[in-house]
Amino acid sequence: MLAAETSIKHSVTVFDELSVSFANPATDAMGYEAVEGKLYCGVDSVQLQFKEKDRAFRKHDPTTVDFDYGEIESAEFISRWFRPKILRLQTRSPEKLNQFPGASVGRVDLQILPHSVRDAKRVEGLIQFRQSEAYLAETESRLERERRGHDG
Repeated sequence: MLAAETSIKHSVTVFDELSVSFANPATDAMGYEAVEGKLYCGVDSVQLQFKEKDRAFRKHDPTTVDFDYGEIESAEFISRWFRPKILRLQTRSPEKLNQFPGASVGRVDLQILPHSVRDAKRVEGLIQFRQSEAYLAETESRLERERRGHDG
């Protein structure tokens, strides 16, 4: 019975949450801006956790950035032959990505580690699904406010 409960719990978690590991190589000549971390797609939000490569005299603390699903403009999995697999994340809140090395205005390209490719392929669909849920909830609340305004 315990094994059945574990498998049921695991299957529910797979659909509700995804975790994708990435490691971006350095973009600067000295090789300092190498970044590694995880993109976590939870039930209510997307969380980007990353840490820059430590230097000899400078240690970096991990950074965590939270995004509501409504803040995510797009997520795209890019797979080309003999090239790194990339998850491109575009957000409507570019200021949140200021600390991420190599980020351009509101966009970050994450080079996916081989063990996370399967989950990375599913991120785009999950984010679109969560966005549609958020937009539906927002529309329903707006309609409810309008109904209350017309009834009173």
